[in-house]
Amino acid sequence: MTFFRRNKKIKDVAHVLFSKIVEQARCPEFYANWQVADTLDGRFDLIILHLGLVINRLESREDDKQVALLIRYLQEVLFDNMDMSLREMGVGDMSVGKKVKVMAEAYYGRMTVYRHAVRADDMAPALKSSLVRNIYRGAEPDEVVLGKFVSYVARQVKGLEEQAVEDVMQAKLIFTEVS
Repeated sequence: MTFFRRNKKIKDVAHVLFSKIVEQARCPEFYANWQVADTLDGRFDLIILHLGLVINRLESREDDKQVALLIRYLQEVLFDNMDMSLREMGVGDMSVGKKVKVMAEAYYGRMTVYRHAVRADDMAPALKSSLVRNIYRGAEPDEVVLGKFVSYVARQVKGLEEQAVEDVMQAKLIFTEVS
């Protein structure tokens, strides 16, 4: 019974963390001032970016079974959320699976790119190219805006590194301000 209670607690934490990730990704600043498209794709990409940053922090302790389980549950919450969102938008049952598969491929590709970018010795160039390719879908944003975005991501990485994994495991996740 303890195993099931522990798993339920980790699932609950995954839901709370995902809610915090979505809340951060929906900050109006991204859409109003940072030239991110306020579309399904734009929102999806910002959620993936923030989820990637949190998972990157957790991966420092991925050998811990509870942390690995939390990462898995975070991904499950994401995919369940994608499925539900598509259905709410009226996508038919026959198409949902195909669309979620495409989104899952995009997710794993972006996770790889963001992981390499935030772990690079010189984070800024790698972040710039990954943000342009994924968040801006190849469209070149204003250089000042891109610089702010790179700085924001670097602050998030630093802020997450300063948070104990144990705190994140208790859903005590704090993002820095979008500015």
